Amino acid sequence: MEQINTNELYIKLKNEIFGYKKKIIFLEWLLSTAEAYHDNMPAFLQSPEGQKAFSNVINILVSEQIISPIGKKPNTPKGLHLKYRKGLETKDNDLSTQIIRSIQPPAKLDYYLKNPQNFLNDRSIIETISDFLKQKDKDFVTVNERAYELFGDEKFFKGEGKERSPGETILKRLGVSYLDIGCQETLEPFFSFQKKNFNALNSRKIYIIENKDTFWSFKRVIMDSIPTFKTDMLIYGEGRKIISSFKFMNEYYVEPERDQFHYFGDLDAEGINIYCELLDQYPQYKIFPFYEGYQAVLEIGSGKAPVKTPKRQKISKKNIGRFLNGFDSHVAKELKILLEEGYYIPQEALSATEMKERFKNTKSD
Repeated sequence: MEQINTNELYIKLKNEIFGYKKKIIFLEWLLSTAEAYHDNMPAFLQSPEGQKAFSNVINILVSEQIISPIGKKPNTPKGLHLKYRKGLETKDNDLSTQIIRSIQPPAKLDYYLKNPQNFLNDRSIIETISDFLKQKDKDFVTVNERAYELFGDEKFFKGEGKERSPGETILKRLGVSYLDIGCQETLEPFFSFQKKNFNALNSRKIYIIENKDTFWSFKRVIMDSIPTFKTDMLIYGEGRKIISSFKFMNEYYVEPERDQFHYFGDLDAEGINIYCELLDQYPQYKIFPFYEGYQAVLEIGSGKAPVKTPKRQKISKKNIGRFLNGFDSHVAKELKILLEEGYYIPQEALSATEMKERFKNTKSD
């Protein structure tokens, strides 16, 4: 038997229901309409697989409020009702019909049926997305490429930072993923150095340095010499960018169970929040503070007058606790006071000269 496409059956029944003149729809009519869809459908609907598919389609039509059951559920195959009412019994029934007609699977109706005014605002974008969803053969492209293809704006689906773009908001309202529209986010690469034998090592120690000056000093003084600790890879975090660009680690075939990451940033709320966000977004990786580096920054900075953070930064006690877990208790106490009182020490306190004195030696690993 030729394979029956249940999604097409759903669309067929939905369109037939829209064109049906009477308000009451009988299960018998739905069944006969389904049978007329395809020559093999009558036989298919007699099979257990066909009965299940038909029942699923009816239940989807009910969940999307295209039809609503009447009376108590009778003793019928799959528990389907014998009678259904067409559409919604609301004052906005005409608008609801427009919503149902406009939105194509796999997009979902729920949000716009509950917020019809937003449908009117978003209609042109919804129709463009729905028309694209109807296409069977879609080349896989990047998010920005698809956005330009559909809307002439390569940033239409991607907002800046935590701000959603209009296109991204509408995709969320429709329950449509990038995969549904045949595209994917591109990985944002980071700048890095690694040892020549990086790929041959069974386990690696990888350092993420928040700021540019410290990154280059770390590279020259520690990675290019013989330090007191193992350094197999060095990544420039570039502030908060590392939160998104960390996904690029997949290109290096890092082993989360064996490899270790050590984060090193400013001793301030922002730097610690970045560290904690890395923990939250990439829980499969072992990510620790660079304890020796932070302790050095604290010791050097404590010799100068305390400085308040230059801009308003917020940090939760929970994040402070997560960051301090693992430090020596005496160091943790000093760091806690510094952070809770709103002071900061930039990681640049650990200059190239200080790195040489503290971390460089003449012994091999």
